[in-house]
Amino acid sequence: MTTRSWKMAACLNVAFAAAAIIPAGAAETPKHGGTLTYMIPADGGPSLDGHRETTYAILHQTAPFYSVLVRINPDNPSSTTDFTCDLCTEMPTPTDNGLTYTFKIRTDVKFHDGTPLTAHDVAASWRKIVFPPKGVSSARQNNFVMVDRIEDPDDTTVIFKLKFATLTFMPALADPFSFIYSKAVLDKDMHWYEKNIMGSGPFRFESLQVGQSIKGVRNPNYYHDGQPYLDGFTAIMAPKLSVRVDAIRSDRAALEFRSMPPSARDQLVKELGDKITVQNSDWNCGNVLTPNHRKKPFDDVRVRKALFLAIDQWRGAEALQKIAIVKTVGGIVFPGSPLAATKEEIQQMPGFWPDI
Repeated sequence: MTTRSWKMAACLNVAFAAAAIIPAGAAETPKHGGTLTYMIPADGGPSLDGHRETTYAILHQTAPFYSVLVRINPDNPSSTTDFTCDLCTEMPTPTDNGLTYTFKIRTDVKFHDGTPLTAHDVAASWRKIVFPPKGVSSARQNNFVMVDRIEDPDDTTVIFKLKFATLTFMPALADPFSFIYSKAVLDKDMHWYEKNIMGSGPFRFESLQVGQSIKGVRNPNYYHDGQPYLDGFTAIMAPKLSVRVDAIRSDRAALEFRSMPPSARDQLVKELGDKITVQNSDWNCGNVLTPNHRKKPFDDVRVRKALFLAIDQWRGAEALQKIAIVKTVGGIVFPGSPLAATKEEIQQMPGFWPDI
């Protein structure tokens, strides 16, 4: 999960803040009230802890309950570089030749149990992510090899000290799975959040039916003024595509944040007309093909290279986009991002020349 995760989380923020599933052509004016019902194309995940899990299903279930330190700007969800504060008061300017990032934490935030959220909670959550203790899993620990230590000298200050300056630090920090947990809870049980939910986000946890649905209600003490606009939400877990299509067709659910195959999308558009709006974007996907180099003939590097060169990337994309969500040939960097290779640059890479 990389840039697509950021975009999805930004879409979650916009949807939960705007409380609007907007028909085509309707004015995008936020309205208060209502309950959003949406589909999750999965039956849950191994745990509820965003720090240890990687599946989008956990993000779709739990993100509305939590705050993060920084995030992709929810008012600009198509961006991958527009970072903004959630719990901090302003985005910091790095000092000490790019080795020190000092965040000032808001003083008006409370966890859903009524206890104040301070810099110590933020620091404890990030230490769990960056320096997990023995027996605690962190899916993104390797994203923070640049971090030397995390300090919380007082209730309103969190300082990240880096080993080396890098522009990758802020994008890594804005990962939407980086929920801020209660230090008091973590001090008692580092595994508590694997089976429980208690954050400081726009919605309070109401109920969970494992593998079926999760519900949240509006947090009246949310620190972003006027938000969320929704009274609540219900997320229905449904791995089967037919169930999700039927739910949206019959208006039992308003949307799905992940994707549908082109055939299902076209079917809904044909049946619902201007009552449905479709958004399309590139995904960061990959064909991960790993020949067993211990088995003949794949122990010969020439055979492995020949297999790779035999894949027609460009015509393959044309064929795949008719049945799946993938459509754009790209390099290791997400298509459309500032550092992404151009089509001309990609074509110079081995195996990417357009004439197979």
